[in-house]
Amino acid sequence: MSALPFSPFREAGEVVYFSGQGGFDPATGRLAGETIEEQTAQTLRNLAALLERARCSASDVVSCLVHLSDLSLFARFNAVYAQHFTEPRPARTTVGAPLVMGMLVEITAVAHRRLAAAPR
Repeated sequence: MSALPFSPFREAGEVVYFSGQGGFDPATGRLAGETIEEQTAQTLRNLAALLERARCSASDVVSCLVHLSDLSLFARFNAVYAQHFTEPRPARTTVGAPLVMGMLVEITAVAHRRLAAAPR
C-alpha cells in the first residue's frame, strides 16, 4: 500500500488512468536532475514502468496532460517528449502550473488497452 492517498493507476475496462508522474528516481526518491531534459526523461521512464505494470505500452497512450513549472521550458521539454511517442502520438494538453518539491514537469496519462476476448 502506498503512503500517498491515491493509486498510481486505475483500470476501468479497456481504459487505464495514470496518476501524474514526476522526474523522481525510484531508486533514490530524489529528482533525477535539475534540468527539464533530465526530469522529463525520468518522468517518461516512470510512466513507462507504470504502463508495463498495467499491461500497456506507449502506443496505448491516447492522452497526456502535461504541467510545466514554467512555460518557457516548453521547447526543451517537447524535444525530449517527442522521442518517446510514435505516430499516432497521444492527444496532449500542456499548461503552466506551480509544481511541488522542485519538479519542473508532471505528466498524467490515459491509455486504451485492448482486453483479450473472453473464452467461449
